[in-house]
Amino acid sequence: MVRRELGYLVLQAGRLVQSAVDDVADEFEMPSLDLLALYVLGQHEGMTGRALARMLHVQQSSITPLADRLESAGLIERERDETDRRRVWLCPTPAGHELAGRAATAVQAVNSGAFAPLSPGAAAALAALLGEIVEPWITGIVTSGGKATLTSDGKVTRDGPG
Repeated sequence: MVRRELGYLVLQAGRLVQSAVDDVADEFEMPSLDLLALYVLGQHEGMTGRALARMLHVQQSSITPLADRLESAGLIERERDETDRRRVWLCPTPAGHELAGRAATAVQAVNSGAFAPLSPGAAAALAALLGEIVEPWITGIVTSGGKATLTSDGKVTRDGPG
């Protein structure tokens, strides 16, 4: 019997989606983390390495080799921040956007079977509810350069620019 605890179910739903990403990454002959990074960067028109690490839930030290792979493939560019030369932005190239778009379409096709039991209205409602929880956290990460935490009362804390 599947537990009906919300956090557990959301975690397992995330793993279901990650499995689809893994399958698509295999089709595109690239590591799933690279494909996911490219998708995240495209959704936000680029971000700092710290923010990307936080979004991907990986150590910041793993972002440099990941960015090296994507940059050498012509999928991202590194850009120095105009106001803080220490900060480097990872931004998708047109080729990166195109690949991320094709991959997103493929992932959505794989996921459509997983979410088939939901009516279109239920799927939209679920997306809206998850958005209410996740979007403030994502905004906090993106606007603070990666230093944001979602507290137990649903508030986002930021430690300032990263």
